Amino acid sequence: MESRYQPDDAARFVKAHASVPEPLALRTYTSRLLGQNPALVLHGGGNTSVKLTMKTRHGDVDALCVKGSGWDLGSIEPAGHAACRMDHLRRMLAVPAMTDDEMVSDLRSSLLEPAAPTPSVEALLHAALPAIYIDHTHADAVLAVADQDDAARICREIWGDTLLFVPYVMPGFGLAKRCDELYRASTKRGETPSVMILERHGIFTWGDTAEASYQSMIDAVSRAEKYIGIRTRTTVEVGALQRDAALTRRVLPIVRGVLSRLHGLAEEQGLLLDVRVDSLELLERSDLDGAIARGCMTPDHVIRTKPLPLRFDAQKFADDVALATAFEAAVTEYVAAYDAYFASNVKAKKLEKTKLDPFPRIILIPRVGILSIAATKKEASVAADVYERTLPVMSIANDVGAYSPVPMSDLFDVEYWSLEQAKIKKQARATLGGKSALVTGAASGIGLGTAELFLSEGAHVVLADQDIESLARELSRLRKKYGAQVTDVICDVTDEANVRAAFDAALFAFGGVDVVVSNAGNAPQGLLHEDSGAANLRASLELNLLSHNTVAKVAAEVMLRQGRGGSLLFNASKSALNQGPGFGPYAIAKTGLIALMRQYAVDLGSAGIRSNAVNADRVRTALFGGGVVEARAKARGLTVDAYFQSNLLAREVTADDVGRAFLFLGTARSTTGCIITVDGGNAAAFPR
Repeated sequence: MESRYQPDDAARFVKAHASVPEPLALRTYTSRLLGQNPALVLHGGGNTSVKLTMKTRHGDVDALCVKGSGWDLGSIEPAGHAACRMDHLRRMLAVPAMTDDEMVSDLRSSLLEPAAPTPSVEALLHAALPAIYIDHTHADAVLAVADQDDAARICREIWGDTLLFVPYVMPGFGLAKRCDELYRASTKRGETPSVMILERHGIFTWGDTAEASYQSMIDAVSRAEKYIGIRTRTTVEVGALQRDAALTRRVLPIVRGVLSRLHGLAEEQGLLLDVRVDSLELLERSDLDGAIARGCMTPDHVIRTKPLPLRFDAQKFADDVALATAFEAAVTEYVAAYDAYFASNVKAKKLEKTKLDPFPRIILIPRVGILSIAATKKEASVAADVYERTLPVMSIANDVGAYSPVPMSDLFDVEYWSLEQAKIKKQARATLGGKSALVTGAASGIGLGTAELFLSEGAHVVLADQDIESLARELSRLRKKYGAQVTDVICDVTDEANVRAAFDAALFAFGGVDVVVSNAGNAPQGLLHEDSGAANLRASLELNLLSHNTVAKVAAEVMLRQGRGGSLLFNASKSALNQGPGFGPYAIAKTGLIALMRQYAVDLGSAGIRSNAVNADRVRTALFGGGVVEARAKARGLTVDAYFQSNLLAREVTADDVGRAFLFLGTARSTTGCIITVDGGNAAAFPR
């Protein structure tokens, strides 16, 4: 493992954070180096500290600045290290025993600033070690050797006399006390340990400077990497396998649909999936089942992944009905096993606990990948990140010896530990929460406005458009606010292969599609009795009518596999009901689109798939570019501004107005075959 420490970067970081003590700034800099390396730390895992003298209104105070709960090492700020009074922490360590609630309360009472974050549950362990800087990670290479029945022997072979080995103790007060006792005993024996391995948990290193402590971590992990490097056997060629695209296309919506239904979610609402394919070859290992049955590589991960994944071989089932039936049976069996795990542990430990949901968070499907499932893409990605690191650790551990993480009984203790559960922030579901939407023509105008509104209401959205430059620009802008909630795909809706690729992208991004806004189009003009007008009509039918059928057809395939209903939304036009002079190529296609929408409502209603349209008029978008708006205004004897305001309400209709109509239809569970007008009022275009 290479060090990422750069003296110039460290100096710049200190200068940029001149308002805090230099040791704390350096502590923050090296903490980020650790947190940004997934081979060391994942999503809020690990913790770091520095001991220093801090100035207060009442004089200097010896303090421990330790990572606060809720902070991620990869992006931590100086404020993320909670400053605790060392004398208070030493008194806590002298207490024979205390409950979790007592420990947290006492840790908060040690804070120099009441508004600081709650110190890490391992704050007392940091206080017990005398070093100035202390780093703690869950390094992959370390876990591969620490998750062994004879971990003490292996670790001694790797780190020799520099090692302090701590047999497994659950994190918290008991672990801090045990580490304190073992460290004191080692120093009495004249030993000077520089590496502490927590069996089946992780690694601590320390130093007199931030750089020294960080470098000690890098060196220690490198020694583990060297040890396992010469003992790893290759059972399959890494990277040899490719995702089975056809199988994936079938599996993802079925998995999402079955799990969403079993979770009791409303129709057209579901869980979100994250799919990883880099470990496909590991899913073929003959020893995989035995490894995954033993649980998480470190107890900290159990709140993300549950104790065990579900492994399901979808290749055995030739048709969708058989696949869905078999998958539901596999989930049911998993739930029964989790129920038994919960019941046996609460009985053996004489506890009263409220059972968490029993459904799998991770599903391993050969030739498809690692699937993680959660209420949001962000949560699913966290779990996927964790398990994507877990599979290689399991494999390496089996190569070194035999993968043997903490027993299920200990995993239960951490899974139902209130201090771990507090790390997971529960959020209320938004209006479109749990919905995955695909919007065509999403790089500008009505499509972009609708997509942005959907995102603000909690939907996960795929932006589809053929304007590559605009699409990239808008995705970049929206990602800054919505992160993994939004993605994009380049798509020409007149090309069925393109459309299928767009829906594949939606499946791979979110696991399925619940709402489709078929919006892409243009506004051709011409007189139908002239050759140019007739040619424009044929082109318009292709884009403004037939492409919508292609989008709806592929969407229906996905929605039917999900078995959760769905919403097809079409951007029609007032021209479908009230044609304008010289606008026949556009109006005729849009009239056909209304008929198309109604036919889908009739044909798919029994499957719970709704089909509706919005008739908008005179919205200032790129559709009116190239002189179109000027021509339309002139044909009516109006200025351009007057043209946009020429309606019963005398107000200009915006893309947001149209988006809100789509939003309503996307949530109107008992509405299908409906046209909503968003035109400011046009009596000649009233639906009848």
